[in-house]
Amino acid sequence: MATVREEAAPSFDSWKQRLERAASDHLQAELEQFLLVLTALGTPMIDGAKVHFVYHDPDAAHVTLAGEFNEWGRRNDAIQMERSGDAGLFFHTLTVTEPARLEYKFIVDGEWKPDPLCHHNIDNGVGGQNSFFVVGKFHDPPELEWIAEAAHGRVEEFEFESARLLNKRRVYLYLPAAYDRDGGARFPTFYVHDGGEYLERARMSTVMDNLIHSGDLPPMVVVMIDPVNRMREYWANDGYRDFLCDEFIPAIEDRYRTIADRGSRGVMGASLGGLISTYLALSKPQLFSKVAGQSSALLLDEDKLVSLLGAAKDTTIRFYFDVGTYEPRFIPAHERFVALLKQKHWPCFYQELPGGHNWSSWRAHLKDLLEFLWGKRSP
Repeated sequence: MATVREEAAPSFDSWKQRLERAASDHLQAELEQFLLVLTALGTPMIDGAKVHFVYHDPDAAHVTLAGEFNEWGRRNDAIQMERSGDAGLFFHTLTVTEPARLEYKFIVDGEWKPDPLCHHNIDNGVGGQNSFFVVGKFHDPPELEWIAEAAHGRVEEFEFESARLLNKRRVYLYLPAAYDRDGGARFPTFYVHDGGEYLERARMSTVMDNLIHSGDLPPMVVVMIDPVNRMREYWANDGYRDFLCDEFIPAIEDRYRTIADRGSRGVMGASLGGLISTYLALSKPQLFSKVAGQSSALLLDEDKLVSLLGAAKDTTIRFYFDVGTYEPRFIPAHERFVALLKQKHWPCFYQELPGGHNWSSWRAHLKDLLEFLWGKRSP
């Protein structure tokens, strides 16, 4: 019998063939060797555009795969993983043709689990972990890295108590270096929903420092505000709108040296945060001249947004939107809304990106967003 040459870069296809061809008395040894390879290399096994997911559990009866590439199986389309013989191995191959970073999980007999053999896991923001993989030349852009020679702003953190909503929320307020350097100057203001997450996961203060240092942005105050009940407040909610516009913004402008006019105010957010930001700008155009949404959930209240947009007169609002190609449910509402903006001849920058509904994609395009709304040049 000919000796099987070992591969310098073990491939999924060759290992699958070895396991399928192994005699019953050699199967366990082959399986253990394959699992050692997977433990060392990590999963999924990536070969060009092909992403091979592998899960091992001899006791599992039913294993499916869900992630950003199929919208987490929300439409009952989690991917059924194929079982390989009696080895307790389940596998599926996905083709990804563009550079991307995508998160996923296995559903094992009804239980959601991160990939135990994946070397890349991340906090999913709801108390658990997601696994993720990277295909192609996908990497964080340079503006996310701390630059020693840049003039660094500072972040003030405090709790804001609302008399209107009868609750408290955390606020993280970025002040550029020029704020302390020039005690008489006033600054534009950008209000950011899911503020603590943009500060931590998108490195907002570092991005601001770097883009101000490079001259791509003017110095500005960034007000990053947390939700209390995100699902309720960010769903085009009038009570939240009135709190932000009639109570919170006046309090910020009373406490900090901001430029109190619509031309110097903007608002932004991601997902539901993009929905409430769009709703705020359209329902209070006297307050905001700039709005941005990343993977905005426009589809959830599209009719209300379209009605407000149609009724808008004697004003112009500048819009930025981006959405990932791996979140296809979000794309049609964006295309319809952007078409209406173009009919009104309102400035809008819209891009569909090879990414999913995650912070890696959102933070990678913060520079595009900020430059289009506030910068001297478009991205």
